[in-house]
Amino acid sequence: MTSLRYKLLFTVILLSLSFGCDDYLGENVDPNKELPANVTAPDLLPSAIVNTSSAHYSIAFSMCLYSQQLASYFEPGADTHEEVQLSGGWESIFLEAFSQLDQIASIAEETGDNAYLGIAKVLQAQNLGLATDQWGAVPFSTATLGEEDFTPSFDSQETVYTEINTLLDDAISLLGQASGGIGQEDLIFGGDISKWQKTAHFLKAKYALHLSEVDQDAAVNGVLANVANGFGSNEDDFQLVYNTRNFNPWHAGVVLPNATGNASVLLSDQLVSTMNGTAFPFTTIDLDPRLPRITTVGEDATEYRGGINGSAGVHRFATDQGADSVNISANTDFGADNFYSSQTAPIILGSYAEQKFMEAEALFLQNGGNATSVGTTQAAYDAYLEGIRANMEKLGVAAGESAAYLAEASVDVGAPNLTLKLIMREKNIAIFLNPESFVDLRRYDFSTDVFEGLELPVNHNPLLNGQWVRRAQYPASEQTRNGAEVEKVTQDIGTGVWWDRD
Repeated sequence: MTSLRYKLLFTVILLSLSFGCDDYLGENVDPNKELPANVTAPDLLPSAIVNTSSAHYSIAFSMCLYSQQLASYFEPGADTHEEVQLSGGWESIFLEAFSQLDQIASIAEETGDNAYLGIAKVLQAQNLGLATDQWGAVPFSTATLGEEDFTPSFDSQETVYTEINTLLDDAISLLGQASGGIGQEDLIFGGDISKWQKTAHFLKAKYALHLSEVDQDAAVNGVLANVANGFGSNEDDFQLVYNTRNFNPWHAGVVLPNATGNASVLLSDQLVSTMNGTAFPFTTIDLDPRLPRITTVGEDATEYRGGINGSAGVHRFATDQGADSVNISANTDFGADNFYSSQTAPIILGSYAEQKFMEAEALFLQNGGNATSVGTTQAAYDAYLEGIRANMEKLGVAAGESAAYLAEASVDVGAPNLTLKLIMREKNIAIFLNPESFVDLRRYDFSTDVFEGLELPVNHNPLLNGQWVRRAQYPASEQTRNGAEVEKVTQDIGTGVWWDRD
């Protein structure tokens, strides 16, 4: 596997996303034009961040089809639970980000730079977690040995989760001792070390919650122990903001192709139905005010019609007065001016709103809640409402519209009537285009008690025998180049990863 056979000499994957060094490196050395010995941590950090964002996008493109946030215009496709290998995500993580971060960490250790070393460990944890949640066992301990090991072994997911927490604990300690010295090369926080510390706590909370089926009490305690030191507002969000020269990948990869007739994905009916009053009927409003901000349906549209997963862009199948079946087309496309798909939209790796829903879920479970129980503590309810409010603010919803939604009877149910279904509905909306949506479905075993109206896609992959897909398959390139090691860990796509106790 090329990605694990060679130590990083120098890479600028910024070019693959059209990120110009002049725009993002400032006075720093351009690694494209410099010898490896002269490349510094500031030179490498921008590309490591961009590749981290690229991996998130590439994996989300497929896994959000599995989680039914998205639907495909093609059949069969990923949204029918066909096998996906996520080759682009694998490459961005193992060929690019890991190599750069390993180099940054080595340089920082040599120079005693706690800031760079801490940031490198946060980004390593982010990439490692993203990888293991899709594939299960992944290379890490021998992933960057280069010519010392051309066939790196794969670490078990249980081992990987231990490593993630070690990386984050180390990062929190290092960043607490850091004196700064980072500037424009930090494309996420502009050198604000305190926000990297908050991100480390956010990630510890997130990965603790992933283990809710392994040990629920430990998962709940892990969340609650970290959210207090995590994000305090939307201003802390862990995200990369794009610009008019370096387009957001959803814009470049979906909006622009759509404009030339090369449609790929649109919003799923499963998601849209939770926002347009279908799955959760509204009494005082017409629809969730966030819906027009995340999709474009055309000037002549009178309703939002999400795509049925597996139907190749159909909203529903209808019968016209006993005649033959009529397919009604979906219309919830990505727009050039929508929040997540404009040229300058951010790729959100983690948010304050997401953290509040994690907190609400943890407190709900701590209070004895489960998939079918009703009622919780005021603290859990307050976290639920704050998550909604924060996401509304993030998407630029007007204060009046936000207040009306929060006062809607199907939303403002009161602590005695809160359910896990309501928490997860709102979280799923707030983490749109995040692979975390597929993690949540697996953690609750695709339960309709938790996810209203969830159904297997039409034209479902017959090889799964009516069961849900639960993981990605390893890329063909890895199977070819490191086949002996891959064969040891390969699982059927219907088999859960370690923490997925289906």
